[in-house]
Amino acid sequence: MLLSRFWYLILALALGLFASGLYLAQTVYNRASRDSMEQALSADTQVVKWYLNDDARRRSSLLLKVCLDETIRKELHKASSKDEKVPQDVRDRTRAALRKLVDEMPAEYQFSSLFAIDQLGRVIGQVGFDQAAGIENFDMGGYAIVADALHGWVRDDAWVFDDRIYLVVARPVEVDTAQMPAGAVVGLRIVDTSYAKQLSKRSGATVGFFAGGTVKAKASPDGVSSTQLDTIVADIKNLAQDDTYKEKGTSKPKILMDDIGVIYSKIPGEAWDLGAGYVVGRSASVVKNPFDLLQLADAKEKKSQPWWIIALIVVLGAGLGLVFSLFEHTRPLRILKAEAERLAKGEIDMLQVSKFRGLYRKIASDLNDGTDKVAAKGGVPRKAADLESVLGPIPAQPEMSAFSFPVDGASPSTSGPLRVPPLRESAPKMPVQMPAPKPSPDSKPQMPAPKPDSPKMPAPKPADAMTPNLAPSEDDDDATVVSAVPPEILEASATGAHAAVEEAGEIAEWHNTFEEFLRTKKQCGEPTSGLTFEKFQVTLRKNREQLIAKTKCKRVKFTVYVKDGRAALKASPVR
Repeated sequence: MLLSRFWYLILALALGLFASGLYLAQTVYNRASRDSMEQALSADTQVVKWYLNDDARRRSSLLLKVCLDETIRKELHKASSKDEKVPQDVRDRTRAALRKLVDEMPAEYQFSSLFAIDQLGRVIGQVGFDQAAGIENFDMGGYAIVADALHGWVRDDAWVFDDRIYLVVARPVEVDTAQMPAGAVVGLRIVDTSYAKQLSKRSGATVGFFAGGTVKAKASPDGVSSTQLDTIVADIKNLAQDDTYKEKGTSKPKILMDDIGVIYSKIPGEAWDLGAGYVVGRSASVVKNPFDLLQLADAKEKKSQPWWIIALIVVLGAGLGLVFSLFEHTRPLRILKAEAERLAKGEIDMLQVSKFRGLYRKIASDLNDGTDKVAAKGGVPRKAADLESVLGPIPAQPEMSAFSFPVDGASPSTSGPLRVPPLRESAPKMPVQMPAPKPSPDSKPQMPAPKPDSPKMPAPKPADAMTPNLAPSEDDDDATVVSAVPPEILEASATGAHAAVEEAGEIAEWHNTFEEFLRTKKQCGEPTSGLTFEKFQVTLRKNREQLIAKTKCKRVKFTVYVKDGRAALKASPVR
C-alpha cells in the first residue's frame, strides 16, 4: 500500500503546487498591471498638462489676428484717449469686428467669449458673454492677466467664474510701439463636456474637471465604460484631506476600486486657490480568479505551448498510478476473492495466509481466527448463517422478523414467508405446564436418561385426541401457554430408543428456544398473543428439514436474536 499512498501524496502535492502557482501568478499579474496603470496615470497627467499649455499657446496665436485687426486697433485707441463715456458707435463697430473675427476662427479653437478692453480696463466690445451685454461700464482691469496684457505681456490663466471653469488668454493691442498699448484682447474658453471630449480624444486619457468640490465636465475615449468615468470623480470630496495634493498640486496614484486608479492635479492660475483641477483615470487589467489567467492567452500563445511534454507527463503519471494500484490493490483483492471462493466450496478449511501481503494478510489471519473461535464455541467448522444465506431468498412478510408466526385475530397474509396449518378444533384441551430452566444461549439442554425399568407408556392416541387447548387466558394477554409433553418424548422415555431420545432432546431444546423467543418479543414490544409452541414447532421442523436436505448436516440449531428491533431466529447447520 505504500507506493499507492506515496503516489496519492505526490499527486496531492502536484495539485497543491499547481493551485499555488495559479494564485501566485494571479497576484503577480495584478500587481504588475497596477504598477503599469500607475505609470500610465502619471503619463496621462503630464499629457493633459501639456495639452492645456499647448491649447493656451494656440489660442494666443489666434488672438494675434484680432490684435492686428485695423478696426479693433482704431476703436480701442479712440476709446482709450477719452476719459468720458465711450460712444455707442465705437462699441458697435468694435463688437461687429470681434464677431467677424470669431466666426473666422477654426471650430476646434474657437473662443466661447471674446473681449476688447481699452487702456483703462473698460470693456469696449464683447462677443459670447451675454451676462455683460446689459452692463454699460463693465470693467475687467482688476484681473491680473488683463493688467499684464495692458502693460504689453501675453498671458494665459484659468478662472472660476459664474460657477464655471474658463481658460483665459490675453494679448496687448498696440498702435504705436513707442507708446503704451491702446488696449488688450481677452479670449475665454469654457471647460465643458465638448472641451473634455476633445481633450480625451487627443490625449487618450479619461479626464474630468472639477471646481469647488463638484464635477464640471468629464469625458473618456471610445470603449471606456461609463462606470469608470463615474468612478474617477467619486473621490473628489476627499481631496481636502490629501496633503500631497494641497502642497504639490498633484496627488499620488489612488486605487478607487480593484481595477480603477486616479491622479488629481490642480489647474495653474487663479483657479488654483479656488480648488479647480482635473483628474485622470485608468483601469488596470486585473483577473478575479486564477483561472482567468488562462483566458488571457491568445491562440498564438496557446499554440506555442510544449503540449507533447505536458501529454507525456500526464500519461506517465496515470500509468504509474495504475501500476501501483494493480500490484497493491487489484491483484491482492483477486487472490483474496479466489481463496474465499475455495473456502466456500469446501476445498480448503481456512485461508492460506502466506499467499497474502500487507493488510490482506492481517485480514486473512483474522478470518481464520474468527472461524476457529466460532467452531470452538458452537462445535461447527463454519459460522452460523441465516436461513436466507443457506436456503436462498425466502419471501419476507412486511414488518416481520426472519420467521413469521400467525397470531390470533390476524388475517393470514398471502405473502408471508412460512405457513402453519391451523390446529383442528376436535383436539381435546389438555394444557400441561412444563417448567423449563432458563439456560444461557450457548448452553445445551441436558435430558435425563430414562430409567430402564420404567413402565411403558401406553401408545399415544391419534393427534386429534392429543392436541392441547391453545387458547390464551382472558386475564393475561401476554401469558405463555406451553403445550402438553409430546407423545414422542413419553414414547422415547419408555423405549429408550436412541433416535427417539435425540428427537426428544431436540424438542426440549425447541421448548427453551420458544421461551426465549417469547421473552425477546416482549422485550422488543411485539405481541405474543396466540403464538403457541405447536405453531412454533411446525415452523422449526419444516425449516430444519429443508436445511438438512440442502446442507446434508446432522441437525439444525436455532438461536434467538434481535434484527431491526424485532425478535428473529437464526438457523445453524450442525455437522
